[in-house]
Amino acid sequence: MRLQWKYSLIINLTVIVVLVAFYFFDSYRTRKEMSSLHALGAETGATIKVITEDTILFPIVQEITASQAFNTDRIDQVITKLKEEHPEMKDVKNVEVTLGTNRVRSSLLSQETPIHIHLGETDLLELETKGAITDTIEGENATYIILPYTIPPKRLEPIDMESQSSLKVEDIPKEFWQMFLSIDRLNQGKFSFDLWRMFIANQIYLSPDATVNIDLKTNRWQISDAVNKHVYDFWVENGNFWIHMSNADSGYIRVLYDIPYIAQSIRSSLLMHGIFIVIVGILLVVVVDLITNKLIIKPLARMTEIIQNAETGNLSSYLKRTYASDEISKATRNLVRMFIQLKTSHSKKIAALGQFAGGVAHEIRNPLNSIGMTAQHLKSIFSQPDVHPADIEEARELLDIVDEKIGELKQTSEQFLTLNRPRKLDLISVNLNELLDSVLSEFVLIAEESNVHINKHYHAELPDLRLDEMLMRQVLFNFVQNCIQAMPKGGSIYLTSSVEEISGGTYVTLEIRDTGIGIPEENQERIYDAYFTTKDEEGGVGLGLAISHQIITAHQGNVEVRSKVGMGTAFKITFPVRNIANNYDET
Repeated sequence: MRLQWKYSLIINLTVIVVLVAFYFFDSYRTRKEMSSLHALGAETGATIKVITEDTILFPIVQEITASQAFNTDRIDQVITKLKEEHPEMKDVKNVEVTLGTNRVRSSLLSQETPIHIHLGETDLLELETKGAITDTIEGENATYIILPYTIPPKRLEPIDMESQSSLKVEDIPKEFWQMFLSIDRLNQGKFSFDLWRMFIANQIYLSPDATVNIDLKTNRWQISDAVNKHVYDFWVENGNFWIHMSNADSGYIRVLYDIPYIAQSIRSSLLMHGIFIVIVGILLVVVVDLITNKLIIKPLARMTEIIQNAETGNLSSYLKRTYASDEISKATRNLVRMFIQLKTSHSKKIAALGQFAGGVAHEIRNPLNSIGMTAQHLKSIFSQPDVHPADIEEARELLDIVDEKIGELKQTSEQFLTLNRPRKLDLISVNLNELLDSVLSEFVLIAEESNVHINKHYHAELPDLRLDEMLMRQVLFNFVQNCIQAMPKGGSIYLTSSVEEISGGTYVTLEIRDTGIGIPEENQERIYDAYFTTKDEEGGVGLGLAISHQIITAHQGNVEVRSKVGMGTAFKITFPVRNIANNYDET
């Protein structure tokens, strides 16, 4: 897991560094382009505003003011004529005009569905403070500008009428105006013919069915034209007739301009961005390839070469090579050492096996010699022509000797077989503290001669365990003997028994700790292997801990080792209090 995280960290950091560098470089380029675009946009925006105010806004407002009505067809004609006659409007894509509401009522382009100019509070505030809004349209290479407009009142030019030749307008008393607007005079709220004729002469085209009411507070007439959906205020001021739309006298004009440099700038920016991405991608591939080739591929290829040459046994040259400090190189160096150690260990195991076989042969040969000599003696006794009772008694004693030697042979063969298939457990209730004391009694003299002090810390109420007493005695004997042998200059052995709760179960634990020479870390995983020993000089064959480990495992127990060179070794043996199964097969 450490190796995976290390290489992942190196590769990810490299990718991050490259991407950060790309980000800053691309950000610098983008900011530079945006700065140029902003400068060009500000210049273009000022030009657009001038064109909109001087060329477009005035003719439209003039047309609506002249008729005091929004005639869509006439406004469309005005916009189309402006587009055709003014070269500065060549980049104008559309002109949209509203009145009263945000709904577009006139447009340079035909609209299949109703369009509204959406203005929020921020937009209205900007219109109030700056007088215009300029922005780009998302998804289009265009800029738009929105300007508000207001329709002023229109002064009506009087026509030649007899009523105006003898009387000035300002001299007409209020009562006359009331009479003039009476039902009889205006045909029950309708226009008089002369008044309608004056409206037409001033290009104010009202419906003949338009109704008139008077506002006595303001002394003004209010004309409602239901056909054109307009409401007008009509009054006399300073001798002049005035008319003004009262229900809708303001609106907005939005002009859309085609900005070619925006599309060109976007295409250029996207192209440069794509080029940078390709460059960064190639750079990342090269960098990652170099890193993986140096840190992973080459070390793994060398490791593969070592594994292939391990069959020939030619590994000494690899051990002399220089390796890097990364994990794969360390693993490769350890692999070479492991192969060499395996080869040496294999030789040692063969020698130990030969030594063990010699010992077994010696153990078998002695009883066989005794049996052979006894058989020869029995043969000589019963070959006599006359066998005395004393000879028969001697023969019985000799047969007892044969039986004893046969038992020794059987015991020797069983001990040999227990290396791979231990015999059946003979479980009885055993107190581990008492069993340990019994084993320690055999080491009293040996401990004194070796200057070893034995310290016992027993749990006072240790529960009994179901154990094979003979086999467990052998296990404890092996561990205590190893502790004493690990302290050639003397030391201390600490034996501690306790009860622990592990994962909801109750366990009896026994820790056997010494202050001896310790076990090297590279050997700690091999101490339970058969024939592995560090006591070649003492004649050890490496079977004590191997057999002990098998016996503990058969009791559903567990053994852990903690050791540090020069500071001693601790073995922790754990047994479950209940459910000890019989894991041994009968030989």
